Amino acid sequence: MAIRQPIVSEIAYRTWCIDEYGMDAMFLLEGDEKALLIDTGTGVFDIPELVRQLTNKPVMVALTHGHIDHAGGMNQFEEVYLHPADFAMAQAVTPEERGGYVDTMLSMSDGIYSVTRYDVVVPKTRARLLPLQGGTYLHLGNRDVMVFDTPGHTPGGLSYLDKKERLLFSGDACNMNTLLAAMGQPATERTCVTALKQTAEKLEALHPYYDRHYNGHIGYADAKSCMPMPECLVRDCIALCENLLAGTIVGEKVENPFCGECRLARNNTMQIVYRDDQVK
Repeated sequence: MAIRQPIVSEIAYRTWCIDEYGMDAMFLLEGDEKALLIDTGTGVFDIPELVRQLTNKPVMVALTHGHIDHAGGMNQFEEVYLHPADFAMAQAVTPEERGGYVDTMLSMSDGIYSVTRYDVVVPKTRARLLPLQGGTYLHLGNRDVMVFDTPGHTPGGLSYLDKKERLLFSGDACNMNTLLAAMGQPATERTCVTALKQTAEKLEALHPYYDRHYNGHIGYADAKSCMPMPECLVRDCIALCENLLAGTIVGEKVENPFCGECRLARNNTMQIVYRDDQVK
């Protein structure tokens, strides 16, 4: 029987991973006074209702970036925090695009989820976007979350460090399949290998403060898992970026469902999807 509900896993004390049918992952962190929801996924179920089942605290919503699979459900909330560089990207997401993403991900999920493009939730109101940038502390009550600017995947990427539980949440800023070349992305929203390298170096410098590093696609497609990323992944990302910039590695030409014609470079645990003009 196919899975009909999002998969919720308590990954640490008062910390939940919400796997949205293999399409993306959201994270809920609860403090003594309020809770923080990191990302809103594609938005194919009633997110606020599920959050209410997990916590009775007031909930603050903050995004890692403005892509369809992380900002798609944002209009189910009144206010959402996001880096201003990704505002336009998030506001441009349409229900039709979200449905198309559902179709693409279902084709990769081996039939294990019972969800379709017609489950996309379309609220009558739009969220008010509020600016959030690195250097900010989110105070949840006996639990503070630090915000870091981590551009690369998008110009306005943000990562969240929970020192109390020693957890890092980085969205798609540095995951095992980092896309720099999203299809249809305007030139103003495209970044480069150097930006990704600098983000990876920043995350590596934070390593003394976290034991587990979660990206925004835990349990991707048909991978039924809530495990963090490999401990060496950030260092592998730095090394791969250095090799691309030095020209010692050139990715193979591929066709990617989210990037179209592009190049794919990989090493131990890391792969980067990019276009030639992004090697700078």
